[in-house]
Amino acid sequence: MSDDLMSIARRRFPCGTRVRGTVSGFPAGVGAAGASIDLGGPLPGWVDLLLLPEEAAGWPPVGRSGFFEILQHRDHEIRLFPLDAGMRSLRCRYSDITGPEWAALSARRPVGSTVEATVEHVYTGNREYSVRYADGWETVEYDGVPLSPGTPVRLVVERQSEWTRRLILRLAS
Repeated sequence: MSDDLMSIARRRFPCGTRVRGTVSGFPAGVGAAGASIDLGGPLPGWVDLLLLPEEAAGWPPVGRSGFFEILQHRDHEIRLFPLDAGMRSLRCRYSDITGPEWAALSARRPVGSTVEATVEHVYTGNREYSVRYADGWETVEYDGVPLSPGTPVRLVVERQSEWTRRLILRLAS
């Protein structure tokens, strides 16, 4: 198991979990790029401007606390989805899956179930795969040597995210 910052952040803040954070700044200025979020961990959180309110005046001020879902780990940040409606765009939808579609998918793929998939793309910088399976695609984190595109994999549903309507998958042991 690696002990680099991304690996430490993955263990402390797993994808799909809900965390509390505090707006700590806007590196490119309010209304541009996004917001830095202090999670009290080894890497800062980041909310992309596309998830924040359309008007800069509606962006949360520095010091505001809220809840976020962990979307992705990168070598320099943890990507976040703001769960507090006042911190995100009114038009913001993370997923195109409808409520009934999500209900059916989450019933078909309960936590602990296995999923047969194929690696489509490998993102070595983030240590992630995009995988395609019968119901769609997801991103899966990996450690160690990456698999090649086209490789069949068996995955386990680790959690279901009601907020972003995603299955959080991991490689089966």
